Amino acid sequence: MYRAAIEELCKDLGAEGNNLAKKIDDLVNRGVSSEIVADLHEARFLGKWSLHDGLEFSPEEVADIAELIAEAVHILYVQPEERQLMRNARKARRDAFVAGNT
Repeated sequence: MYRAAIEELCKDLGAEGNNLAKKIDDLVNRGVSSEIVADLHEARFLGKWSLHDGLEFSPEEVADIAELIAEAVHILYVQPEERQLMRNARKARRDAFVAGNT
C-alpha cells in the first residue's frame, strides 16, 4: 500500500525512470528535497524487504513509514497551498486598507 502511494506521488510530480527507485531519485530534479527523497526510499525499502525477503516489521516501524509518507505529502502538497492562502489573505487585507484610505 505504501509503495503504491509513493508510485502515485512520483507519477503526479512527473518523476521519470524505469523503476520506482529511479523515479524517487528523479524527484530531486522536480524540486523535492533530498531529505524527502531519502524518506521515500526508506518506505520503498520496507516494502521491498517485507515482500521479497520476508522480513517482518513491528507496528511501530510500519507507523513510522506511514508518518514519513504523510509528512512528505503535507510538505509537497498542503504547505504550498497554505502559504498561498496566507499570501492571498495578506494581499486582500492590504488592498482593502489602500482602498479605504484613498
